[in-house]
Amino acid sequence: MVKQCLRNILGNQFVIESANHKRAQLTQSEDYIFIDQDTGLLGVFDSVGGRDKGQLVSRLAGRTIAASWKNLATTNHQKSLAQIEIHLRAVLQQADTVIAALHLPSGEKRPATTATVGVLSLQNDEVYMTIANVGDSRAYLLRSGKIQRLTEDNGYFPWAIRRGILTKEESWRIEQVARDGDLSLQDMTHFRRRNKITCAVGWADFPPIQPYSLALTPGDRIVICTDGLHDNLTDEEIAEVLQGPPEHSAQRLISAAYHRSQQPHIRAKEDDISAIVAWYMFSQAYKI
Repeated sequence: MVKQCLRNILGNQFVIESANHKRAQLTQSEDYIFIDQDTGLLGVFDSVGGRDKGQLVSRLAGRTIAASWKNLATTNHQKSLAQIEIHLRAVLQQADTVIAALHLPSGEKRPATTATVGVLSLQNDEVYMTIANVGDSRAYLLRSGKIQRLTEDNGYFPWAIRRGILTKEESWRIEQVARDGDLSLQDMTHFRRRNKITCAVGWADFPPIQPYSLALTPGDRIVICTDGLHDNLTDEEIAEVLQGPPEHSAQRLISAAYHRSQQPHIRAKEDDISAIVAWYMFSQAYKI
């Protein structure tokens, strides 16, 4: 586990933790996490299942984005939100270009990775988190005990909603199932497709990236995670784990998801599991 404090956002202090669990069948995790204390850039990456060079590609995407961000926005807390959003699109597209350009032997599958990247910045004395994603890695906000999903998956359920196959309510009920026996046979057909994604970094075919900026208040917790976490835990279960003390929040999330993955449970899925938790401790205005 990595634990760091960002103290460079003009008196606004964060505790930022990360944790990762590697599934037993692998020698190395195919997920990749980075936390850049200097620029406030955070990211998680998950190599697309069933494709070659998985671990390499998630790491390559993360390092490409981190390096590109330093070149574009070394002092990103002085940039406007519009500039940050433009830069986030640019670095994700740069990573996509780098991966898509990899030379592969004939017949080898095109490698790819999901990506969810966040940036902490200061705007007129307010702290913001700007999030952008490709694939099904996610970002959440826990505020005043309530959890909110900040990203939309590029995956099966949004695809099914857009095509009228499922309503939003049906999709939510199926995707957030918490007990065996709560889904019909037809529901289970949809549930088993929850891991299908419609785009990834490296496929060079993802739709326009739509970054999302959110003003933070002291006490907020941001979670950025791979699907190994949210496949095993429902959103409400993630919120319950985060209700505890902020210290070791990331490790508690990973432990809960891993425990679920080993149980005979409808949501159980063995996978790499990765999470970053950023806890906004206080702002300069709240100092005593």
